[in-house]
Amino acid sequence: MNGHGTTRSPRRIRGAGWLAGLVGGWGLLLAGCAAPLPEADTSPAAEAAFEERTEQLAALDSWRLVARLGLASGEEYWSAQLNWRVQEGQHVLDLSGPMGRGGGRLTLSDNGRALLVTRSGERFQAQDPDTLVARVLGESIPVSGMIYWVRGLLHPEASYQLDIDADGRPLEILQSGWAIEYTEFEEINGVPMPVAMVLERDEVELRARIGRWQLGPDETW
Repeated sequence: MNGHGTTRSPRRIRGAGWLAGLVGGWGLLLAGCAAPLPEADTSPAAEAAFEERTEQLAALDSWRLVARLGLASGEEYWSAQLNWRVQEGQHVLDLSGPMGRGGGRLTLSDNGRALLVTRSGERFQAQDPDTLVARVLGESIPVSGMIYWVRGLLHPEASYQLDIDADGRPLEILQSGWAIEYTEFEEINGVPMPVAMVLERDEVELRARIGRWQLGPDETW
């Protein structure tokens, strides 16, 4: 993306063979990723639209989403439901399904410290969410990056490469060793928000299908 000292790289076509074993609602996620992606745009107008969208979302300290996740690593995969809510900067992520324990609640404090309480009552703590999730799941999931990427934003403390479309929507972000590809958006309060995305690094692939967004205070959820 011009104006940010980055270079664009061709978007990769990712295999989905590992999804063949998933059933039920997870098939909807794959279907949502089938539409062709728009072309990348490097014009000043596209860049200005991306910056305007970034400023709109950065100004919100409250938001919420409900999503379905699928993680593939080598020959293994799991799926989970995610309810992620943010109120005045504090993040609470409720997961059902993963960790071999029926899920749990991950809370991120303002100073970045992470606490996970499983549904069976076990408690795990760490100085950052990525360390905690890797320790519990045994897989590297970039929670600290997803705080930004799930909204189609750049992590402010990491270098990046970025493709955007003519409307300033992100098509692909390369950051912190991860490739994040956005395949579908929905207008929420006039802001285009991702509803289908794929995160990939090495042999790990994480797919997210967001079924519902709330921007601003949680008043009508």
